[in-house]
Amino acid sequence: MSLNSNTLIEKLVRKNLSILRIITFCCFSTIGFFILLLAGTVYLDYGKKFGEDSTIWKANYIVLNKNISALQTLTGEKPDFSTEEINELKTQPFVKNVGTFVSSQFPVKLQIGGIGGIRGFSTDLFFESIPEQFIDVNKKEWNWKEGEDFIPIIIPKNYLNLYNFGFATSQGLPQVSENLFKQIPFQLIIGKGEKQKTYQARIIDFTTKINTILVPENFLQWANHNYANKNNINPSRVIVETNSEGDENSISYFEQHNYDINRDELKNNELTYYLKLSFSLVLLIGLIIVLAAIWLMIINFQLMIEKNKHKTKDLFLIGYNINQLARPYLKFSFIFMLISYIIALPFVYYLTKIIQTKIGKFMNLDNSSIWIVTCFGIIMMIFIYIINKIILKQSIKKIVLK
Repeated sequence: MSLNSNTLIEKLVRKNLSILRIITFCCFSTIGFFILLLAGTVYLDYGKKFGEDSTIWKANYIVLNKNISALQTLTGEKPDFSTEEINELKTQPFVKNVGTFVSSQFPVKLQIGGIGGIRGFSTDLFFESIPEQFIDVNKKEWNWKEGEDFIPIIIPKNYLNLYNFGFATSQGLPQVSENLFKQIPFQLIIGKGEKQKTYQARIIDFTTKINTILVPENFLQWANHNYANKNNINPSRVIVETNSEGDENSISYFEQHNYDINRDELKNNELTYYLKLSFSLVLLIGLIIVLAAIWLMIINFQLMIEKNKHKTKDLFLIGYNINQLARPYLKFSFIFMLISYIIALPFVYYLTKIIQTKIGKFMNLDNSSIWIVTCFGIIMMIFIYIINKIILKQSIKKIVLK
């Protein structure tokens, strides 16, 4: 059929369009797209950062140790965890996984030569390690093999702060950034006597979650065996992966068993869970509004097809195919959906800028995900268009083939 023929079908469709329904559809779909795009952008930009802090620690982890009593101090009893206690901890409903800390049982001395205005110094250290699945760090950097003389290390960020704002200030030494501190090489003198050996080391990351110096677990197990002749030592601390939603009974359980915990960690884990849940609910609400508005538009077009079924069947009999008959309905539905999407975009962009200005004071953002979310929205519209096309063609097919 000619272009004029298609124009005639469009006129037929346009004649039956309800302005009120179109405005209602555009309003609701605009609101839905706005919520969907804004929530998606904010979640991608800030969602991960709520559960991390430039640190290697994953979310929903807490560290347990036992409270030390005066009696233990006098008797020399060690407040460590037995195998039975660890197994019991694993059976608790709020616990997903349990890992144990391994502590160094040999002397360690750190030496740093003078570099970049920093005076050389040496100090005694200790090491600890945890299973690799409990940390999130570059696997290429966080590894050690027997025979290697280089040891990667993770230290608490407050150690750097103590140097910069305490030691360096009082001694007139230059302050050092995190990136520069990671580049400083130093030596570790491990063991004593004939077994003493010097290793090269470098800090690869910082953590604010726990005050300990971490090294790879396989290195520490090997070093305890070779430098201290100790293997199976009961851990004095354990790391626990908790369920995302938390459990109000967990605190009472820890208190009953004389376990010392950082309550802020539990609160932060719970806050992170509910925050992510809120984002998910907002995304779902936005998606429901968009789909509901589009579904109402599809029903509206189906009613129009039903209302004009005799004319539609006559057009089919005189030579119009199903695609030609469906095209005007698809065209108008996509135009209305695209208009709603375009109206929503500047509002989303403006509000994300305001959010970046406010949150940027507390949290750095390298790149916004708004354009990724925008592309996802376009893909979603194309998907909806395809579904709409299938539904409308089926409706027209039923009418013309009766």
